[in-house]
Amino acid sequence: MSESVGGVEVEAAAPAASAEHGLRRELGLWDLVPMQILLVVGITWPGLAARQGGTQIWYWLAAILALFVPLAAVVGWCAQVWPYEGGVYQWTKYALGPFAGFMSAWNFGLWALLAVSNVGILTATSLSYSLGPRAAWMEESHTLIAALTVGLFLVILLVNLPGFGIGRWVSHFGTAVTVLVAALLMGLLFVHPHATAAHPHVSPQAPFSLGLPVLTLLSVNLFSKIAFNGLSGLEQVAVFAGETRDAGRTILRSAWIAAPIIAVIYILMSGSTLAYVAAAKVDLTGPIPQLLAAAFGGGGGSGTDWGLMLGRGTILVLGVALVAQYAVLVAETSRLPMVAGWDRMIPAWFTRLDPRWKTPTRSIAVIVAAAIGMGLLATYGTGAQEAFQVINSVGNFGYGIYYLMMFLIPLVVGDRFRVRAGGWLKLGALSGLAVTGLAMGFNVLPIVDVTSKWLFAGKVMGAALVLNLVGMAIYWNGTRGRREAETL
Repeated sequence: MSESVGGVEVEAAAPAASAEHGLRRELGLWDLVPMQILLVVGITWPGLAARQGGTQIWYWLAAILALFVPLAAVVGWCAQVWPYEGGVYQWTKYALGPFAGFMSAWNFGLWALLAVSNVGILTATSLSYSLGPRAAWMEESHTLIAALTVGLFLVILLVNLPGFGIGRWVSHFGTAVTVLVAALLMGLLFVHPHATAAHPHVSPQAPFSLGLPVLTLLSVNLFSKIAFNGLSGLEQVAVFAGETRDAGRTILRSAWIAAPIIAVIYILMSGSTLAYVAAAKVDLTGPIPQLLAAAFGGGGGSGTDWGLMLGRGTILVLGVALVAQYAVLVAETSRLPMVAGWDRMIPAWFTRLDPRWKTPTRSIAVIVAAAIGMGLLATYGTGAQEAFQVINSVGNFGYGIYYLMMFLIPLVVGDRFRVRAGGWLKLGALSGLAVTGLAMGFNVLPIVDVTSKWLFAGKVMGAALVLNLVGMAIYWNGTRGRREAETL
């Protein structure tokens, strides 16, 4: 059995992997492109880049060349060779072996669950900012945060159970909100609402500078975060390959269409921030309301403070977009137990599809239940900044392991599948490995005050090790059960 990849006939990795499992192929190119944008674009990252002044453009360009372009190339190549449901799990399984495949899925799942567990905290914070000072109590209310966590995950469950007949429109809505907010912020680079003929706009500094930034430990740390945290995620839609029409070609095209759009959004939004706010004064926790308040003049007297109103409204709609993004993350994560069940690594119970919707409803329900559990645990740790930072760092460390495995694929696959990665692709994979390793190293450094940086690093690496040992135990138990079943 063979297929064509870039004009080369490729032997299919395994007939079972390409067999239909009853999933509906509801996704097309213009479903995946918006999903790529929703999963990658983080509105707060331009604020971090803006802290470096006009030289921010060099950070973005370096991150795009060192990680983003290699990521798009590796994703496109792997999706054509292995256009199977499960994405990186499948690619890693065939290239590096079943154990590596399982551990890549395990680490992605850990990162996703830890990432979505803060939905109640972030939503309560968004509500408190958008509704004004009288709602400040919301971000400190454990009861409200717990209620939001449970309620929002139940909404996410209801969205995901029927599949992408509904889910893709939720994704489109989240992307539309994100793009509209980004367009508003980018437009402020060229239109200055507060300016008049008598008082023209004067930027605190040049939004873009051709001067080279100073190379310091801090600037390298910033680069790693912009690259790995701000520009990662293009590979995630490949999880839905079995639900995508002409998956190999569609995923390849979606990555290359979305990548330049995302790059332009990031660069122009960072420039917009610098057109109104001094680099040293950029608020890293709230760059959007800060920019809008500066652009619209901050009101005064009895007049309406349009900057404040826009800031509050923007925070609220971005909170809605965040829930849409988390719905997609839950959908992604729920596909991994299903695919692992196909490979008999975990019980086949996870593979059952709903007879009407053709979705893995059992797997979705388990992932939502796990997310609610993690979310409630996170709720009662909201007062401990160090604990919250440890949890966040552990998740990012696991995501780094997942990325390391993905970038290894073009380097080790050889010609086992009758197609060999080219020299440029291998060079890009090496660059991706280097940036990922750099980001993982900086990830164990705390960004909040802690009693001991070494102790903090030990907690992060120790927790990541324990969680991976749990994953290994689950894998070996599953393979032992499979061998025993085969001998009967």
